[in-house]
Amino acid sequence: MANEDETRVRTDLNHFEVFPWNKNFEIGHATIDEQHQALVGLLNKLARTLVSDELINVNSAYDELVNYANLHFHDEEAIWSEYFADDSWFSSHQMKHAAFLPRVIELKEQDAGKPLTDFVENIVKFLIHWLAFHIIDNDKRMAMVVEAIESGASIEEAKVLTDKNMSGSVRILIETILNLYDGLSSITIDLMREMHARIKAEEKLKEANKRLEELSITDQLTGLYNRRHFISGFQTEIRRARREKKALTYFLIDIDFFKQFNDNYGHLEGDTALKRVGGRLLETCRRPTDFAFRIGGEEFGVLATSLSDKNANEFGEILRASIEGLKIPHGYSEVNEHMTVSIGLINKVPSLDDTTEDIVRIADNRLYKAKELGRNRVVASD
Repeated sequence: MANEDETRVRTDLNHFEVFPWNKNFEIGHATIDEQHQALVGLLNKLARTLVSDELINVNSAYDELVNYANLHFHDEEAIWSEYFADDSWFSSHQMKHAAFLPRVIELKEQDAGKPLTDFVENIVKFLIHWLAFHIIDNDKRMAMVVEAIESGASIEEAKVLTDKNMSGSVRILIETILNLYDGLSSITIDLMREMHARIKAEEKLKEANKRLEELSITDQLTGLYNRRHFISGFQTEIRRARREKKALTYFLIDIDFFKQFNDNYGHLEGDTALKRVGGRLLETCRRPTDFAFRIGGEEFGVLATSLSDKNANEFGEILRASIEGLKIPHGYSEVNEHMTVSIGLINKVPSLDDTTEDIVRIADNRLYKAKELGRNRVVASD
């Protein structure tokens, strides 16, 4: 349920709009209206990077919007120039376009070094107000002049008529709409940031829970699975092997003469040796179905599946030789000048009657036999 909620929240964030497009923004020219709507879409895309915290996403959305704005300005000026030529209204419109990019760059430079969310929020708020005013006031005004010209008025008559229509109550309405959009965008951005904070908090909690789980099943000294996980993991693997009718192999490994090692070299050296043995077992157990455990003290266990008797014996020998290959000096061992291990193994397809205790007991008996026979060896039968 938690994962479903998190996915839903992320999906909701991806559909947030700080500047909802409305058909009332249309000025009546298909190309300009289409490009205005695209600009609004890119503005909303930039706003949604508030939830990413990644500079590459912010820069990509920012560059895409700025580049498209420049394209739009070029196309729009080409359209208006057909009607306004060198008229002062057209020159003023061009100047507004020309001032856009320097102002955006200035805002970006002002926010350099600040958190990405601050930079994005400031840019987005500026763009919302600029774009809304650009569409509702400037382009609406130009479109009304064009409409009057096409109805037979001169450009001066069209401008007078447009000024009259855009003054008074209409002007108040424009200011009201702009203020509403400013307020709406601020509320939406705050909501996005709150939802983003929730996602981050949930991710941290999930990571903490994952770490706690790892700690609960991991031996802190060696990094292997601990005895607690050994018990639950063993039961799982028995059921799997029984269900799939595959052999389960268990290797019970004991460091030879480890008490003498500890007594003479000290517990710090003993811990270092245990870490190295654990690391070598991890390196040797490469298959996804191989699991290495520290059972306790100097005793380790390895679980493997789908091995034939021959392969199980060979793998046991690989485990034994890999530990001896560490060449950890052990001057108090009675079998070798380096640290060695004895291994008892059992390899069988578990029956319905086989329990973890049964399998462990057989491996323990074979480990005892390996010690009786002189240690530093693998015993796979009784």
